[in-house]
Amino acid sequence: MSSAYASAFLVGGMLGPVLGGLLASFGLRLPFVVYAAALVLATLVVATRLSGARLRPTDDRPQQPPMLVREALAHPAYRAALASGFANGWCNFGVRVAVLPQFALTVLDRPWVAGVALAVAAGGTAATLQVAGRLADSVGRRPLVVVGLAVTALGFGLLGLAGDLWILLVLSAVSGLGAGLVNPGQQATVADVVGSERGGGSVLAAFQMAQDSGAIVGPILVGVIADQAGFGWAFVATALVSLLALLPWLRAPETLPDTDDPSVARTAAG
Repeated sequence: MSSAYASAFLVGGMLGPVLGGLLASFGLRLPFVVYAAALVLATLVVATRLSGARLRPTDDRPQQPPMLVREALAHPAYRAALASGFANGWCNFGVRVAVLPQFALTVLDRPWVAGVALAVAAGGTAATLQVAGRLADSVGRRPLVVVGLAVTALGFGLLGLAGDLWILLVLSAVSGLGAGLVNPGQQATVADVVGSERGGGSVLAAFQMAQDSGAIVGPILVGVIADQAGFGWAFVATALVSLLALLPWLRAPETLPDTDDPSVARTAAG
């Protein structure tokens, strides 16, 4: 379920700029009109499909107090998820969407290449998410995130050397594969830390805020590096962010529940 949600979220975030770029050729207002219509459609789906759903425990069940962010921060796996979320936002929602198109246009001087590179990366992510979701539930959350961050770093670190169209597309696909490996594991880890008996709205919000912060800060700082030292160093800096986010995961415990007792995680919070 986590990988299905991540598929919709990531593919929408990556294909949105591609579709927007195509629609912009018919006028700059059209992409915003289409996005607004999509939001209205999503609102109608939520309103109709969740109208009778019960998302909270019934009154006759004992209710645990919601988990606070400071409680979640006591768990090293949650801290690792915040780090990888920040790096994922930096690399896959920030640099890829804002900097990669400029690089493609500058190096290859073909405006359409930027959209194709974004689409290839999104395709790599979509192709990986479902498989990664199943592996996260069988092999573990931690190995998927570690490998995904390393693959993301590899894809972005070599992008500055891509002077050929096919190399650019291959490396875009590699970075997309990395994003697909990271997301199911880190989202499942956050869910494991919160548990099924407690609410975790603020914990999830902090995780999402870390990812959004990376998406905002990443393009700004990487853009400065690109202006001062070139795109090669800018992508190396992006790869370094992904590798640094990998370090907390090397020390984080595995949170996948034991197969003998699915209700008990392998490690207790804190």
